[in-house]
Amino acid sequence: MEKENNSIVEVKKILNRVHTFMSLKVKGRLAQKSTDGLGKGCDQFCANVQGLYSACLEYLEKWMTPMEEFSSFMWMDLSETPDWNDVEACIKHLGEKGVPIDDAKCFDQVTNLKKFTERCNSDGEFNGLQAHQKWTKYFEKAKSIACYSELLKIAQFFFAVPSQNANVERLFSLMQASGPRKGTSCLLSH
Repeated sequence: MEKENNSIVEVKKILNRVHTFMSLKVKGRLAQKSTDGLGKGCDQFCANVQGLYSACLEYLEKWMTPMEEFSSFMWMDLSETPDWNDVEACIKHLGEKGVPIDDAKCFDQVTNLKKFTERCNSDGEFNGLQAHQKWTKYFEKAKSIACYSELLKIAQFFFAVPSQNANVERLFSLMQASGPRKGTSCLLSH
């Protein structure tokens, strides 16, 4: 989830797949312990585990709430052939943000994108690529910028949105670990 180059859609899809899970091995041990007369302890353990899972899921849902603003961009991972209605919702969202997209041009460009994704999505290698890599392939295959100018605007906005702050956190950790060097000042201390 904290890959350096994940898009916000990829992170959102990962978070949506989080579910509670207890392995068969653990379930078997709990069943054995219950048979051994430790049913109350097993019930308490299960309640504690469920509480932990619930707290984690609640935390993730709070973390995901700001991502809902970008739901109209879910089609941009190109895992499926784009649907015009999804693209149109994205265009409306960008219009509200002051990013003008010519929907007539974009419609034609999406038609070309659909053909591209239909050809590529049968390719297992393409499906294994991250969203930015799929878009790079699309832009490289296009004949000219006129074939993707409006899609490029959408992609530029979309890929400028950071999907997480792990890289910044790592940088601050490294800065703190190394500390200020002799003859330099640390901007964080001012």
